[in-house]
Amino acid sequence: MTAHGTSASGTRKRNAEATRQALLEAAHDRFVRLGYEGTTLRDVAADAGVTLALIKRYFGSKEGLFKAALAATPRFLGQEDDAPQGPDALAEALSRQLAGRSWPEFGEHPVLMLLRASGDEQVDVRRRQALLDAGMQLLAASGHSDTGEGDHLLRAELLVALGVGVAVLRSTVGIQPLQDASAADLLTPLRDLVHALLPPPATP
Repeated sequence: MTAHGTSASGTRKRNAEATRQALLEAAHDRFVRLGYEGTTLRDVAADAGVTLALIKRYFGSKEGLFKAALAATPRFLGQEDDAPQGPDALAEALSRQLAGRSWPEFGEHPVLMLLRASGDEQVDVRRRQALLDAGMQLLAASGHSDTGEGDHLLRAELLVALGVGVAVLRSTVGIQPLQDASAADLLTPLRDLVHALLPPPATP
């Protein structure tokens, strides 16, 4: 035990968790700004103030670090047990997701880490799957399902593309009034879009 009653093993565990979190934050920042190919483990280690060996100890490889950073990113519409249900709730959730300065802990919208080509097929598979999952979340939230009939998944992916476009414009151009639009500013136009693309399923 230490002088303050904390065990050495407990302190090491907290230090390990803090180090892992610092590495994830540093990696996420670089993956968003530079993409997978432009990010090096050495630079991530330097940003987090640790050695390269620690990254390999915690994550094994650059792909392992990307996978962990991706897993640590919040789901597009939140947790499954807190997902919006119906077009109006979906529009409200999207307005919060896409509002200006809505991701202060990440600096920029986390979807940006999925956009740049990686040069690694396994990583590209993860990128595509994450974007497909976002479309499926939107589809489920709207009350529709991917039955293979109709174009509901395509419509959901158009909403994903809208969100990606907002993130890209904010990151690269910063046009107003979109740049600083609040959730309240976005709610009405997003509600119109959601109802147009994914109206409530017809009642039998």
